[in-house]
Amino acid sequence: MAYNNNKDDYKVDNIVIELDTDEDTEEAEKEYIANITAKIMTITNEFISRHPNIDLCTSQGLTELLKDIRRKYKANIDDIKELGILWDIYTVICCTCRIKPTLMRYSVMTGIDNTTITSWINGEYAGRVSSGHSQTAKKWKSECESSLYDEVIQTGNIGCMFALKANYGYRDNIQIIQSDGRDQLPEYSREEIAARAKIVDLLPDSPDDLPD
Repeated sequence: MAYNNNKDDYKVDNIVIELDTDEDTEEAEKEYIANITAKIMTITNEFISRHPNIDLCTSQGLTELLKDIRRKYKANIDDIKELGILWDIYTVICCTCRIKPTLMRYSVMTGIDNTTITSWINGEYAGRVSSGHSQTAKKWKSECESSLYDEVIQTGNIGCMFALKANYGYRDNIQIIQSDGRDQLPEYSREEIAARAKIVDLLPDSPDDLPD
């Protein structure tokens, strides 16, 4: 990936996607992962070439890329292995573009309705629980939560704190409410959490009241 080293001028003009695999992963499995990765990477970089003026480091720019991926790569909603690989690819793209991953944007990329993912997380259908969809979707949600939480601890980002309140049940004092998959999140000391608590108290009740 090429970009300007100046933080304020960071620009993505090429995306390289490489997914790590375990040493004991069979060759057929590695080829399967590599095939999907190569297809998405080709779509992504062709989009960048066609639209040099679209800034992928903005919410709107990234969304346009994800819509293009959805148009050209048809994900199999029944294949949780494929959806898991697509999630890993999606998070690499988000990380490259310096934008937090969300389930909503993943829905944009795969064409899976956001309410469908929510139903998997809630275990509403026995078939999706036994197929692994439910557990995998919970993992995705935990990764999104962890990303927001890290940002709060490191920078005190007001928008991320509001997202934790609105989507993950955090209270104004940023006390963590136990939820499925919570053990997958990083642990922080009481001092680290307390350092942000006063800032969270300033959060508005509605996203409409957030500053531009």
